[in-house]
Amino acid sequence: MLKIKSALDSERLDLVEQDLRETGFHIVENVITDEEADEAREAVWKLVDEDIANGYDHSYGDGKIRRVWAIVGKTPIFRWLIQHPTVVAVWKRMLGEDVIASTFTANIVGPGAPAGGWHIDYPYWAMQSPFPSGSLTGQTVWMLDDFTVENGATACIPGSHKTLRRPELGEAEGLEMAVAAAPKGSIMFTNGAIWHQSRPNLTDTSRVGLLGMYNRSVIYPQEDMPRQLTDVELAGESDILKQLLGRNIPFRHPNHGQNWHRTDTGFRQV
Repeated sequence: MLKIKSALDSERLDLVEQDLRETGFHIVENVITDEEADEAREAVWKLVDEDIANGYDHSYGDGKIRRVWAIVGKTPIFRWLIQHPTVVAVWKRMLGEDVIASTFTANIVGPGAPAGGWHIDYPYWAMQSPFPSGSLTGQTVWMLDDFTVENGATACIPGSHKTLRRPELGEAEGLEMAVAAAPKGSIMFTNGAIWHQSRPNLTDTSRVGLLGMYNRSVIYPQEDMPRQLTDVELAGESDILKQLLGRNIPFRHPNHGQNWHRTDTGFRQV
């Protein structure tokens, strides 16, 4: 089982925040051990086999890039990673103490996969430009393999989040980019508005990562996070996991005020 290490100290958090606001990304190396990354990677491949057996083909990029959705409720190790104190510390700093998770998925870039295409993340791609200034959302890329220039590591255009808009078709080509080359067990944090893509995988092996999106609590999540764990499964989990899954957000009852919370089946009175 994953052993969670301490969160970043305040000096490193200051640096992460500065980079996310100015450059748009920051890498923290060796957050988990190789063995822990291997455990998570093995769990991803088991979920891929289950998806295929159940007739779900969440692939794109000529079938060489694959996504596994809603992983928090499927394997315990992902419950630990979504609430890792390093991750929570960064996004509480950037997005507020009441931060929530928007989506938590696995992403596999297989051999021969093409570049993923320059894009921005949810909710920015659903919004009209210019986007509001300040941080609405951020991405956490867990590297379960070494990320290299050759195997399709994520690339970003530094400072592009400050344009407050999505890239026009072909606009990012030729611009200076930074490739997130880092060892297995590392995390890349990105501003959700930064222009980025997965690079082509020129090797004969897959590279596996986890994509955790975190939002300000007023932003509707991309996945149905509150229902990824049942009430019974969630009962023994931490308060921060309940918060990240959106179980603590109050909803207004027309007669009794804001005293209703989400459950796995609907709502309950607080």
